[in-house]
Amino acid sequence: MAHTNFLPPLSLNGSWEFRFEEGKSLEEVANPAFEATDTMVVPACYDTFPKWFLKRGTGLYRRTFTLAQPVENAWLVVEGMGLRGDFRIDGHTTLGVHPYPYARLELETGPLDAGTHVLFAALDNRLDWKTIKLVRPYYDFYLYGGFYRGISLVFDHRKLFVRTRDYKSGIIELEAVDFPAGEFAAELCFDEAHSMKVDFRDYRATVCVPQFKLWSPEHPNLHRVTLKAEGMAPLAVRFGIREIKTEGRRILLNGEPIYLKGVNRHDSHIEFGVATFESQMLRDLQLIKSLNANFIRGAHYQQSQRFLDLCDEMGLLVWEESLGWGNGQPYTQRNGINELLDSDFVQQQLFQTREMVRTSFNHPSVIIFGFLNECDGRQPECKTLVDALIDVIRAEDSGRLVTFACNVWNGDLCNERTDLVAFNAYPGVIPLKPGLPEELAANVRDGAGGFNTITRYFREKYPDKPIIVSESGVGGQYGCHDEAAACLTEEFQNEFLNDVLETIFTNPDLTGYAIWQFADNRTYHRNSSSEPGKPYGISIAGLYNSQRQPKLSVQTVRKWFGTR
Repeated sequence: MAHTNFLPPLSLNGSWEFRFEEGKSLEEVANPAFEATDTMVVPACYDTFPKWFLKRGTGLYRRTFTLAQPVENAWLVVEGMGLRGDFRIDGHTTLGVHPYPYARLELETGPLDAGTHVLFAALDNRLDWKTIKLVRPYYDFYLYGGFYRGISLVFDHRKLFVRTRDYKSGIIELEAVDFPAGEFAAELCFDEAHSMKVDFRDYRATVCVPQFKLWSPEHPNLHRVTLKAEGMAPLAVRFGIREIKTEGRRILLNGEPIYLKGVNRHDSHIEFGVATFESQMLRDLQLIKSLNANFIRGAHYQQSQRFLDLCDEMGLLVWEESLGWGNGQPYTQRNGINELLDSDFVQQQLFQTREMVRTSFNHPSVIIFGFLNECDGRQPECKTLVDALIDVIRAEDSGRLVTFACNVWNGDLCNERTDLVAFNAYPGVIPLKPGLPEELAANVRDGAGGFNTITRYFREKYPDKPIIVSESGVGGQYGCHDEAAACLTEEFQNEFLNDVLETIFTNPDLTGYAIWQFADNRTYHRNSSSEPGKPYGISIAGLYNSQRQPKLSVQTVRKWFGTR
């Protein structure tokens, strides 16, 4: 058999045989010998196509691939799928059923013979609590079916994790992950110009990067290291040298205070769902930078690795979080289910969060890892899970800050061990009762749920932690105008965001704000939720509409962000 790690990856993107079984689970219809009725492309969300638009059920996929020689092992790499997948090779080699939407999956195949093989997948996008724990009908974003970001077969499972140990002198630690031995001699070549010999001990080696440059939003310098060792294929990774930490009430990047100013962004598009093109990602990032922003919160799931590559290159700071939304809240327990007490839900949260950290380990743009958006932080079972997730992230020693976005502040139990406090607040607009302009402004500042009120509470409870606002915004229908700023017009959105920005930027206890949200996106629909329907099934809180056309608030945000 071939030495596995000398073979290049095999892309499995492109055309697949396809069949959609509406309303049926993958257990009911997962048969590798299914009769295909259509063609499907990968990556794509099948429920964005006219024939199956917003339908729930299971998509059946099949294609062949050919190996020129036998291999001793391989891994099927799925770069995000939805919502639950069953994968098999040649009808008999099962790679398991995986309930991890959005996550990068690496599924070990075992030995494969030379010749042609058949790959089968069944992707179930139904919202069934009995079989899928990490997504619920009330999640305020649309949950798509399909292969989100592509699929490939790889023959080298080794990784290099890079940790900045001293940003002032360029000292890094390399960890050799899934290498055949922990003790070996290697040659390292940095930036295709500087070579050195090192000895790995217990899978680790510490070196000083020659002619190093720091990574920052102003100067997003990136380095590349290639490892060569006897009997192994070369392995190259890209990384940045930077340090993120907190000091009292400040966030420090490379020893200097930094103020986070940015947006929440869903990795989705109204036409293509979560299968966003690289060109769309780049366009979004250029629009975000044009706001004078330096920060993106990736809502509310593991982000595309290609998207993070672009953030690395463009100098944008990122908060990445594992999948969760409102878990444990009273409004999520109407059917008697409290996810926080479900052992499968808890274990899947721990697994997906650990895998998120490992997948994004070498991205210098990622400065915060989070989880469980708007979980009920008043509940003891929530604190138990939050503490366990904090432990999971810190055990990886990735050099990131850890927090979560809370929207229950009075009685919070869960921020004792976070690195910074992050809260979501929508004073006067959830529920939508703004009053007159002066009443709305006063409510935003000092109302019962106003930003100054919540900040005072957290400052008294946590006197030496940074505090940021992780969400606030309001809907504004693109093209809908009213001189008196009626609710949900562009003028009303602009008024609210101006009040919020003025309040946050003049509060010395706050060190960041991520606007909800960058662009309008599809959310829960009649086919997936009993929640009150949103107009057209769209969240219209974006600064841009779903086609990335700017609303009035863009100019206001750009002005305020330009002052910090």
